[in-house]
Amino acid sequence: MKNITKLLTVLVIAALTFSIAGCGNIGKIDIEELQKNTGVMLVISRHPQMAMTQEEYESSKYDIAVFYDGTITLPGNPIDHESPKLTDKDYVELYKFCTKNAEKSKYANYKEDVCDGETYTFAYYDLDGKAHIIYSGYCYANKDLQRIREITANYYCD
Repeated sequence: MKNITKLLTVLVIAALTFSIAGCGNIGKIDIEELQKNTGVMLVISRHPQMAMTQEEYESSKYDIAVFYDGTITLPGNPIDHESPKLTDKDYVELYKFCTKNAEKSKYANYKEDVCDGETYTFAYYDLDGKAHIIYSGYCYANKDLQRIREITANYYCD
């Protein structure tokens, strides 16, 4: 009986050890699996909001597109230039920003009292291709939105 108790104790400890070790993977993102998907994950659109002609507006607005495969297209990068690839850290940060705000964005009621400059639209496209507008408007004072913009700006060609 004593041996059975010891054996059961060892088995319980082993089971607890494996279950606790497995909990470390909760919330982990399998980047390789995600990057097997095709299509756009995030588009950040810049819209100038100052007096200008339609032609000036068209040449001033732009889109930054982040794809599920980890590549990013940026305005001003040469067409024949290979699209840069996000680091794993940047990829995960952008993906978490998107998925966290897909259905109910914490920016839904966010507004800045500004009347010119530029507005931004952050649109997430889920794995089914459904668009989720995370935020659209001015974002000068919002650290989170500025951080997302900074990540993508780091990939401009010099």
